[in-house]
Amino acid sequence: MTSVIKLLPDAVANQIAAGEVVQRPANAVKELLENSLDAGATKITLLVKDGGSTLMQVIDNGKGMSEMDARLCWERHATSKIRKAEDLFKLNTYGFRGEAMASIAAVSQVEMKTKRADDEVAQLIRIEGSEVLEQRVDAAPQGTNIAIKNLFYNLPARRNFLKSIAVETKHIVEEFLRQAMANPTIEFVYHNNGAMVYHFKSQPLKDRVLEAMGKKSNTEILEVKENTDIVEITGFVGAPGTAKRTRGEQFFFMNGRFIRSNYFHHAVSAAYEGLIQSDEYPLYALYLNVDPAKVDVNVHPTKTEVKFEDEKHIYNLVKAAVRKALGNFVVQPSISLGDFTHMGDFLNQPMSPQQSNTNQWQTDRSAFTEKRNPNYNPFGEQGGGGYQRSSNQDWQKVLGSVEQTGMHTMHRDSAFNTDSHPNNELNNSALNNPNSDQSNQISALNNTNSDTNTDPNSLIQGLFPLSDAYLVVNRGGVLTLIDKKLAQQHVFYHDYLKQLQAHAGQSQHLLFPRTVELPPAQIPVVLELLQELQWLGFDISHFGGNTLIVNGLPALLTQGDEQKLIENLIEDYQNTQGDLKLGKYESMALSMARHAVIRSGMGKTNEELQQLAARLFALNNPSHTFDGKPIFIEISAAFIYDTFQNKKQRT
Repeated sequence: MTSVIKLLPDAVANQIAAGEVVQRPANAVKELLENSLDAGATKITLLVKDGGSTLMQVIDNGKGMSEMDARLCWERHATSKIRKAEDLFKLNTYGFRGEAMASIAAVSQVEMKTKRADDEVAQLIRIEGSEVLEQRVDAAPQGTNIAIKNLFYNLPARRNFLKSIAVETKHIVEEFLRQAMANPTIEFVYHNNGAMVYHFKSQPLKDRVLEAMGKKSNTEILEVKENTDIVEITGFVGAPGTAKRTRGEQFFFMNGRFIRSNYFHHAVSAAYEGLIQSDEYPLYALYLNVDPAKVDVNVHPTKTEVKFEDEKHIYNLVKAAVRKALGNFVVQPSISLGDFTHMGDFLNQPMSPQQSNTNQWQTDRSAFTEKRNPNYNPFGEQGGGGYQRSSNQDWQKVLGSVEQTGMHTMHRDSAFNTDSHPNNELNNSALNNPNSDQSNQISALNNTNSDTNTDPNSLIQGLFPLSDAYLVVNRGGVLTLIDKKLAQQHVFYHDYLKQLQAHAGQSQHLLFPRTVELPPAQIPVVLELLQELQWLGFDISHFGGNTLIVNGLPALLTQGDEQKLIENLIEDYQNTQGDLKLGKYESMALSMARHAVIRSGMGKTNEELQQLAARLFALNNPSHTFDGKPIFIEISAAFIYDTFQNKKQRT
């Protein structure tokens, strides 16, 4: 009887392993950069073409390899980093598993040149699909030069699953920046499609972080420094005003290795509580130095997931260290309300009828002044009492709503409240003046319905707002509770998607052209999307380098900071397409819809609410967003009747 279990050939085993180690070009770039760092390189150059699908090349001036090592490094489980299992708990190198190079060689065409300082000639080796095609001597400077061509050429299904060139380039840039931020003393150079994008000279950590994040002023980041017996924490966090609504500027490094940790990210977010909006993400680059014996990096082949022995203690220390940095910068309240000199006295004092008036509250709040407290330290015995702030939003969280009875309560996440929006005056004038250009363009956009069915107005028998966040509609005898923000986003999403599909969009020209300078990593994305941006209403051209010329913007997005608008839009598009796996049109339409909701300032008057409900129910799919979030819930008369009947029977 023959055996049914067979050993897989090495080539097949390597292709299977590549599914975990090399999921996309950025993973291969990570492995090559880390090998160069382990080789003691002081200068590393990365060259990429077509998002890594055509070429990824890393050139370093490290110590190089011998003739035998040049061959062995492509074998599975071949490594110079460890010798026994105990070495895993005293790692001082990036690589150690011995899987990456074999996995890369199994799914690509590889050419490597390497030379040691004492060797007269270099070694050249060419491998294709795990098969060594050639090995001979050649001429090359000291170091190693590895070129990976046509990734996944022998796995068409895997190659087809790669994202667009722009998205894959984004992931490669992110990996390059992580390695550059983790090693500020190393010179890093990055070329994309023949053009140099980044050139980091050896520099202090703060300068490297500022340059990698594209920050122009060192006042935008605050230094974090705390040394304890458990962990040494250094690095930088952003001032509260630098927080964004999209991720991308959050970095944790453990013993020089970039790691992902939602747990520690929560610690940083908790330190910012009350200083930024709940849907914003602070920027930070934090470096944790931990005893290697108390951490396990051998959790996942990508080595970005790490287990800490003292995880809970490190969480609290990270939170306290960030709060200390913020406490030296963020505003502190100066209490001068009448005769009260302490917060407790003020909160416990009963209010007189005169004090309950809204205007009186506003006058009282204006007495608070902002100042820094350089002595703030949450690690001290009295540290906890110093972490306070005196903005209007924070006082409302402590004291509750100060609006008069009968007024709608405010919802802090509402996208329809434009009272404090810098463009509120312009938006209101456009809405109140039907003859204005912006009003006409907004009306044109609002009248562009897609996927329509029967007239929804015939079903809407009445509506009213429930706070600034929700809308209650009597729709054909069914009580419908609508999330206004999601509803407006859903409507705008279909509008912009229709514009992209029709290759037609209206642009409002600016009085004077404006220049916008974007981070180097975003320029290739903008150039790839220029046509689609035009269909959405943007009039943008490439001036050269990292500079764009903006001549016009879509109707709802004409006012405000063009620099921030385009940066956030591109970043949101990249995250949406990468994380949600949407097509290009869907990703762009969703990104535009999110920004239009924030900037439109609509959905406040009864006419606007009526129009929003009508346009929502005119869609063929009004009940859920593209990712399955419910936009409204329905309560029928039958449900209400059954509920009351059940209560009667129980009583």
